[in-house]
Amino acid sequence: MMSFWGALGCLTILPCGRRGMLAESELGRSFQWFAPVGLLVGGVLVGVHAVASRLAPPSVAAACVLAVWVVITGALHLDGFADVCDGLYGGHTPEERLRIMKDPHVGAMAVVAVSVLLILKAALIGSLSQRIAMPALLLSPCLGRFAMVWLGTTLPYARAEGGVAEAFVRSAGRRPLWWASGVAFIAAGWLLGVRGIGIALGSLLATCILCAVFRRTLGGVTGDALGAAGELLEVLTLLAVVIVES
Repeated sequence: MMSFWGALGCLTILPCGRRGMLAESELGRSFQWFAPVGLLVGGVLVGVHAVASRLAPPSVAAACVLAVWVVITGALHLDGFADVCDGLYGGHTPEERLRIMKDPHVGAMAVVAVSVLLILKAALIGSLSQRIAMPALLLSPCLGRFAMVWLGTTLPYARAEGGVAEAFVRSAGRRPLWWASGVAFIAAGWLLGVRGIGIALGSLLATCILCAVFRRTLGGVTGDALGAAGELLEVLTLLAVVIVES
């Protein structure tokens, strides 16, 4: 169970399973809990949406859900998304992109990209009816973390000097990939039936595209790239549910 607490501690602000307390093998195994932790995060969001939608207009309820979403994850993946946008925009080689991504300063492209991402996510949450709010908010974080597992287990670590996510990627193996795939597709089918399976397949296709993009532009994956993939797949999942269920 140490690997579960490690995943929970790495993906949320809950003070459990700090990386420093885990052996490298446990860090690799914690990948298998990413999708279930996504469902737990989604459960919190469903609860917030249920309360907020009864007390406030849809736009305000959406803002509350988004605020909790950012807080409970510590904005970690948003930071990765910002760094990746800066790196891909400002660099011309994998080395340049990785160097820019490591720079603690935030560029204009990162600010614009994060702003657009949050606006789009808030708009999608606000458009969820009571009927589809629960499956959408459960499935979105789950598929976002499924994408992170897929990239982390199929791509090499990009930085020669190492980094925060290197131990995860180096020691993961393929078992977490099959476990995360099972959780993601079972959850999608349980929540939305055949349409949910279709959404999960669409998320897998989007993840494969991101895999090719990161392999070409970065030479592999980093912690920032994993976070960026999670954020993008969360938005794409919300969009797909809204389109399919509308």
